[in-house]
Amino acid sequence: MYFPQTWLTGKAGFREGRPSELGPDTRTPIVSDDESSFLNARPVLTSPPRVYHYFLLGIVVLVLGFNWPILHRGVELIPPLWLITLRLWGGALIGFGINAAARKPAALPRQDWKIIAVLGIFRLLTIFVLIFFALQILPPGRSGILVWTGTLWTVPLAVAFLGERLSRMQIWGLAIGMFGLGVVVEPWELSLSEPRVLWGYLMLLGAAFSVAWTSVYIRSHSWGATSLVSAPWQMLAGAAPALAAALAFSGPLDIEWTWETALIVVYQITLAGPLAVWCQLEAFRHIPAVSVNLTLMATPVVGLLSSWWLADEAFTLPLWSGLFLITAGVTANVLGDENMRPVREKVT
Repeated sequence: MYFPQTWLTGKAGFREGRPSELGPDTRTPIVSDDESSFLNARPVLTSPPRVYHYFLLGIVVLVLGFNWPILHRGVELIPPLWLITLRLWGGALIGFGINAAARKPAALPRQDWKIIAVLGIFRLLTIFVLIFFALQILPPGRSGILVWTGTLWTVPLAVAFLGERLSRMQIWGLAIGMFGLGVVVEPWELSLSEPRVLWGYLMLLGAAFSVAWTSVYIRSHSWGATSLVSAPWQMLAGAAPALAAALAFSGPLDIEWTWETALIVVYQITLAGPLAVWCQLEAFRHIPAVSVNLTLMATPVVGLLSSWWLADEAFTLPLWSGLFLITAGVTANVLGDENMRPVREKVT
């Protein structure tokens, strides 16, 4: 918030004196010492620097990247709809608890009701329904890559509806990163002969498009609540229909609780839930949607590395080459951000 750069008048009145900065008027305002200190105060910015929001995106990349092999194991132990339900309800409760501990008001402004419902259903619920069922068909590493092709759709949507523009370095970063994604997917190796596999890829592409248009929607909205307050409401909006769907299609919750199952659920309702949602909301409010999604292209890099480490997914030369290209593209995006000039100068 900036302190206003105006003269206080009111009861103070004027006295004759040297011309003021306001123009040829020879009267200068009479102000008290308190008013004078207020007027002479320097403008104070409360918005964190851009690098802070890229740091939050880095957290999202690590948390969601490592989550891919965890989800792949999770859908083997827990029915997908129930895993989504536990993730959303648990994450919402954790989020409300954090707000209560921080003494933040839980009320949601009326202007945010619509977007919270839309994001809860179409970003947190629909996307993860598609992902969880696709993970029962496809390997976790390449599945993550296909979801993050949402960047392809975000760029034209953000340019058309938000008027966003890319710097020359960001255009190169987009081209290099998307080429890297194509190399990693290895389309020449995809087997589409089985209808089941084809449906898996279609579900992931549907999730990618939903990521894209909701990203643009978040960026375009004029928010009334903070990200910390709105995150648990967003999860709660998706939790109610998720519970109904789980009861209708999977029946009552019936899983064998072990340490492995419990740790998977805890990861979903803490790091992959409210933390990741809050970090993304904060970033989208301060960084263009294109830049956010270009940075999130690094998620499949972490997803592939963690799948190789935790799920024994095979690595090939195209995979290593694609990971290098994606990393180069993400780096070009961050350094190509015009608002990151001070950071670039320190790096160089």
